[in-house]
Amino acid sequence: MKNLLALRPYLLRYRKSLAAGIVCVIATNFFGVAAPRFLGEAIDLMGRHFEIKDVIVKVALYILLAAVSGVTLYLVRQLIIVTSRHIEFDLKNDYYAHLQTLSSSFYDSTGSGELISRGTNDLNAVRDFLGPGIMYSINTLFRLIFAIGAMVAISPTLTLLALLPAPLLSYSVYRTGVSIQKRSRQIQENYAAITNLVQENISGIRVVRNYNREAYETGRFEKLNNAYYDKNLRLGKIQAWFMALLTGLTALSLIPVIWVGGLNVMKGTMSIGGIAQFVIYVSMLSWPMISIGWVTNIVQKAAAAQTRLREIFDTKPDITDSGTDRKSHGSDPLNGSLTFEHVWFYYPSQPEKAVLRDISFTVEPGTKVAIVGATGSGKSTVVNLIPRMYDPARGRIMIDGRDIRSLPLSVIRRTIGFVPQSNFLFSDTIRHNIDFGSSNNGLDVIEASRIAMLYDDVVDFPDGFDTMLGEKGINLSGGQKQRACIARALSWNPSILVLDDALSAVDTATEASIFDGLLEKLPETTIVLISHRISTVRNCDRIIVLHEGTIAESGTHEELLANGQYYADLYTRQLLEEEISSLS
Repeated sequence: MKNLLALRPYLLRYRKSLAAGIVCVIATNFFGVAAPRFLGEAIDLMGRHFEIKDVIVKVALYILLAAVSGVTLYLVRQLIIVTSRHIEFDLKNDYYAHLQTLSSSFYDSTGSGELISRGTNDLNAVRDFLGPGIMYSINTLFRLIFAIGAMVAISPTLTLLALLPAPLLSYSVYRTGVSIQKRSRQIQENYAAITNLVQENISGIRVVRNYNREAYETGRFEKLNNAYYDKNLRLGKIQAWFMALLTGLTALSLIPVIWVGGLNVMKGTMSIGGIAQFVIYVSMLSWPMISIGWVTNIVQKAAAAQTRLREIFDTKPDITDSGTDRKSHGSDPLNGSLTFEHVWFYYPSQPEKAVLRDISFTVEPGTKVAIVGATGSGKSTVVNLIPRMYDPARGRIMIDGRDIRSLPLSVIRRTIGFVPQSNFLFSDTIRHNIDFGSSNNGLDVIEASRIAMLYDDVVDFPDGFDTMLGEKGINLSGGQKQRACIARALSWNPSILVLDDALSAVDTATEASIFDGLLEKLPETTIVLISHRISTVRNCDRIIVLHEGTIAESGTHEELLANGQYYADLYTRQLLEEEISSLS
């Protein structure tokens, strides 16, 4: 329940609408409870000599007050329910914006289906609390106050009899609420697992089909879905039992009221209109009694959902934007010199294993540097540290002599064009994918695509650069996806261009053409290149060889061959592979 208090800022944001809604709730219940009084008086009038106009007046007043109660109830829904939709809108925006701030390490350990579930199913449960939950809670409170007050005015004894089930009701609400919250959290976690599984299977449907695993994946889904079904069924049984108990207790409370009330009428201590009015008030309490169970269900579900949402909102990014050099650096892009000083790095999932150990090197502006090494040697980790996807455990990384932790993230990432191993394209046009977020002083789409050797492919498409791409660019080949991602990085006209094995899906000739285009069109851009092809890295100004997280050797292509160590061995093996390939 404490987590629901975190919603106060959103409620305060719409306090005027909520306050007006509460006033309307009070008015609804005041007029609703006042109306039966005139109906009771009309019944009493008809028990003796009366004028028909007097009865008509009483009935008309009853109808008028009931109508006013209905109108104010409509206003309650418009004010409180609509406000809950506004808060839902704000919550979704804040949730999505917060996800944008979280670090890569968070997404390394959290499935996208889990995040989608929390942003939809859990958030809807919170919205139900903010709308119907609040509305019916306030409505129940004032209905009880006004109705019980009117009942006491008629007969304190009958009121006591009508409220005899209240202690049992309170205990039932408490016990059922605990059970509902526990089961609701389990259901929401199960739903998140289903969402995650479905998202992964849809994204990887080609892998599933290629390996003939449709039946296996369907079985996994059925197992999770059956668990979800069973948990919902058990929760439904609890809710049904609770609602039946509430309805039964409300109905049973009428028996002593009618019995004792009837005796009072026979004794002449109570009028027929009075007992009729009292029965109406007891009936009015039936919905508040039932709604207690419904609201309890909503509140407990919302508490469980808000707990899961707070887990995301309370997660702080590992990479924070201190930006201490913001004033001194302004908005000017960096020049592109890059320095690693005694850098160590450990992934959070393996804190005992150093992925990088005491890495030090300097890259001058405009220098073309290649990083090579065996799989798992730490190449991708090095380049992920440059745009601050992660921060080093020890040591520091500097751009233009400034520690990157002192620079605004916006400046760092505006300076660096990064093409990761995994190519991702949005379901949008090729044009929009290439100029994604590019600045006004960047390269235009045509020029960037020419350098990336993509232009000739795209102009052959029926819609050219306005061709819509499927999910993750499915209608492009692997090489075209890589080149589109390279063009996107080039459109920024970056001072530092990082290519993490970004040319692996293109042939050697195309790779050489792209690299030549980079050298010609971006002579002042610092390029950090990861590649397994010696034919590409041999033309770099400097080659850094990584081995088990350390720099094994460093130098030009000729210098490393003369050393006769790891790089020379790698070069010899690739030559042999090329010869074998040509013979076959």
